[in-house]
Amino acid sequence: MIESTDEDERTNSLGLFNTAEIYRLSGERLPEIKHGHADMPRRFLYCHALELYLKALLRQKHSMATVRNKFGHQIKFLMREAEFLGLVVSENDRTVLTLINDTDAMIDSRYVRTGTKLLVELKALRRTCKSVRDAVGTILLRNDVPVRL
Repeated sequence: MIESTDEDERTNSLGLFNTAEIYRLSGERLPEIKHGHADMPRRFLYCHALELYLKALLRQKHSMATVRNKFGHQIKFLMREAEFLGLVVSENDRTVLTLINDTDAMIDSRYVRTGTKLLVELKALRRTCKSVRDAVGTILLRNDVPVRL
């Protein structure tokens, strides 16, 4: 059982999951623009949603301080702990999550940087985001967190 603090009451699994949903749905509904770096906002929305879905699951076991300080924004550590808590990650999704972790995908989705870079396909990001959402949501529902799937 985690020790409750005011921050823990204010940042729970349901809140993190619902916030992730807004980022994911915004990425899906943002119109496709065919100019320059137009896909950057969508990439950011999907990457951030993935981080929040994983953190929603981790909040089932850990305080918000632990989630922030021990796991931070490191997708690799978030994914590893989420798997320990029951998340099953497909090989395709593991590849996407690993690429986000091992490249500057999150930074590159926020800032224009010139030069060669490895990008995760937007279609793959969207698919992984939906897959992680469904899997985390199912676990949360089993734990009596009233998420909507």
